[in-house]
Amino acid sequence: MPLKDFMGAVKEKAEGLGDVAKGKLDAYLDEYKKAMAVLETFGFKVGKFTIGMGVLPEIHTSISGSIENIREDEMKKVIEEHQSEALLVSLLKALITTRRCWEHVALKLTAVTMHVTLGVPPNIGVEVH
Repeated sequence: MPLKDFMGAVKEKAEGLGDVAKGKLDAYLDEYKKAMAVLETFGFKVGKFTIGMGVLPEIHTSISGSIENIREDEMKKVIEEHQSEALLVSLLKALITTRRCWEHVALKLTAVTMHVTLGVPPNIGVEVH
């Protein structure tokens, strides 16, 4: 394959990946917006929000609130009502697990920050401080 044809093929593939990345970013943002609307009802708010653009985009965000606002029974009801919303369900389950660990260890810390990466792979880390 001549270099010119090879470069054309690479450019075409890169443009295709760009379209996929844009679609994925839009999907992440839609899910995030819905999840934040629910989390705000529990007193959580966005601390940081950054977008990383590479072959596939990533969104990095932190969401903070109080451990006292993690009300397991209410969050479980929301999970049941929104089972199709994977991000929201994952965030609520992470908070419920964090609350259980916090109670088990009897930590005196009261603030919670979730560090979320929406990308491939997604990741949720929770910090109690």
